[in-house]
Amino acid sequence: MLIRPAASAQTTQHSATSKAAPAKKPTKRKGPGIKARRAAPRYQPEMPPAVKNAFLASARKPLARAEFLYRDVAAREGVSWKILAACDWMQCDAHPRYSPVRGEKLGTPNPDGTVFHTKSEALSQSARDLVALAGAVYGIDLTLAVALSVPELANVFAAYRWGGLLRQHNTSAMEFPYSVQGLTDQFQHMRWPKIANPQAPDKPGSRYKRPFGAVPVVLSLEYPAIVL
Repeated sequence: MLIRPAASAQTTQHSATSKAAPAKKPTKRKGPGIKARRAAPRYQPEMPPAVKNAFLASARKPLARAEFLYRDVAAREGVSWKILAACDWMQCDAHPRYSPVRGEKLGTPNPDGTVFHTKSEALSQSARDLVALAGAVYGIDLTLAVALSVPELANVFAAYRWGGLLRQHNTSAMEFPYSVQGLTDQFQHMRWPKIANPQAPDKPGSRYKRPFGAVPVVLSLEYPAIVL
């Protein structure tokens, strides 16, 4: 079961719902304006053939089957359905009877007392967590109708999985396999960052066992990532 660290500078673990709310409104980082983003060149994926084949063999069908559900929930929450779909795959293999909030089976009480009885309810919570954590940790506004770059996408999923731990330890999300495993030939056989924190999940320093991370999933769904 997933336990994500808090998004703030503190390292106390929070529940899947309460941990997403920062103590104060985060200051958005300055970056390229909307016009500059829309004019930015599109990133051209360079995923290894083995990664593409692994996606086609495992993730393509369940994600396609749930596409309309992702679109409906994402439209209500104001986020990209492709980012939400990638979150669902990474957390619970897009299983229709499991929740992407903590990877728990629907109807199972979480440690904080929350229970999600339907897939759409769980997806809505994950969408809100994605927005809150991306904003609180990295200053990324997922509700803007503009595409993100690959590093920004990596930050979004790093915040969702590990909260603010990477930033606290000055570690780039481009070293976070949950985000970027399988992105290119250079992003294979990765390990979880060796963070010296007793509350770091996922056995820091151990080998990452999945063939691809969240960003390759988003790109495989033809998300128009940009180059900044």
